[in-house]
Amino acid sequence: AFLQYLEPREDDEDQSLEIMLPGNHKHMFFERITDLHLKVICETLRQYAIYLEDIDLSYNELSDAGAEHLHSLIKRAPRLTGLNLMGNKIKSEGAQSLAEALKYCTNLQYLNLNGNKIKTNGAMMVTELLFTHDKLESLNLGNNKIDHDGVIGILSVLNSSNQTLVELNIDNPVYKTIC
Repeated sequence: AFLQYLEPREDDEDQSLEIMLPGNHKHMFFERITDLHLKVICETLRQYAIYLEDIDLSYNELSDAGAEHLHSLIKRAPRLTGLNLMGNKIKSEGAQSLAEALKYCTNLQYLNLNGNKIKTNGAMMVTELLFTHDKLESLNLGNNKIDHDGVIGILSVLNSSNQTLVELNIDNPVYKTIC
């Protein structure tokens, strides 16, 4: 029954598809999306990826494997404007996979990876999007254990090439004292 609503119709060129499954929603709180669930979702929606405009999978149980499943869907979604993966368990490898897929999403306006575990390496891979994505207005990388080198790298990119970013969150960076 679900797929009948996803069938392309010739009379409607402005179709769009959103995936809204935030784990902190009252109906999802005890049944959060895992990597295995996401694999099934991505495989099911693969043929409709061209219609994808927004994905909210915040506060679920997604790891690097989930990011890899999303990679296969996102790279086929050129109309994607927003991706919210806040509060998952994605690390540097997952951030790299997402960054590679998001290169194809030139309409991306916001990206939220707050509260994952991408650290400095993952943040730098995502930050490379600022060179090519002239519509990206909001980038949230807070609470990801980004060190001072990562903060400097992010700010250098902003200083040299990006003129469209309006909001940048890099809350709670990791600073190491040198004595």
